[in-house]
Amino acid sequence: MHLQLPWRHLVAFPALTVLCGTSHEFAHHFPGAAICGEFGVKAFNSFDLAPGCHVRPGSFWATVARPLFTFGLMWWGLFMLRNTDQRRRRLGFALIFANFPINRMAFVLFGWNDEQWVARHLFGSSQIAFWVTIFLVWIACVPPLIAAYRAIENRWRPLWFAGFFILPFAYVLVFAGAFLENYLLLGHHFLATRVIGVPYLIIVVEILSMAIYYAFRDGITESSSRATLGRAEVTPAPA
Repeated sequence: MHLQLPWRHLVAFPALTVLCGTSHEFAHHFPGAAICGEFGVKAFNSFDLAPGCHVRPGSFWATVARPLFTFGLMWWGLFMLRNTDQRRRRLGFALIFANFPINRMAFVLFGWNDEQWVARHLFGSSQIAFWVTIFLVWIACVPPLIAAYRAIENRWRPLWFAGFFILPFAYVLVFAGAFLENYLLLGHHFLATRVIGVPYLIIVVEILSMAIYYAFRDGITESSSRATLGRAEVTPAPA
């Protein structure tokens, strides 16, 4: 799979990344409401159950749901990469990296993220549980990443892989974390009024990201075929 980055890809892929990131938080929010009987609150990078719900049996499943959602999308991308349809393969490649596996793989090493929270909730401060959690997270992330790496046919394959591995997470940290959450939502309370525990700003960003992705998604699914067509047009005919 020869990767290309036309302008439509550079519009659609960031939108898909934001969409996966915000939906990742919704994967906490709605299961939490189902367990607790009422909505908690969420921002772009954080989530909390309804008051008093933390002590309810099974409330930790709301935290489990979020990484399961993200791992599910990455593995969906892995299975799409095995498809013979090139459009689905390129979408599968995008799905793997739009869920920024670097976040899950790196932060779990420091005892952060949902996975380590669940491990502490179930097993306390157990070093065995700490390292088993790291192992399980890496097992969940590595196969999709290996498949994505092998799918790249560009020259300088490691650089292409590193770019897709690192840059989507850096983009989400700056755009969703620093700008949307810290500056607009928390700093200036822009569209901060909540409905079902969710600020209007998040709902607007979710809808816009979805609309932008669907409007420009061909930049992800068709870029390689267009590049192949272009190379075919300039290839001289055999004598």
